Amino acid sequence: MKLDDKARAVYKRKEENKMYKAKLKGIEKGKKEGEKKKAIEIAKNLLDVLDIETISKKTGLSVEEIKELRDL
Repeated sequence: MKLDDKARAVYKRKEENKMYKAKLKGIEKGKKEGEKKKAIEIAKNLLDVLDIETISKKTGLSVEEIKELRDL
């Protein structure tokens, strides 16, 4: 592919933007997964002192997810 300098620079910039967006998406996904793991750990620690509905409200986990943790 033969491009002049300006076209090559534009193409390179577009490719860099794609990679940057993919990296940001990966970081955001990692943050969400980390938050979910932390919520699960908190819920596990609260199972013996609070009811499921309260744990659900405070952690953002669903009642079904907490019931699964309790049954483990």
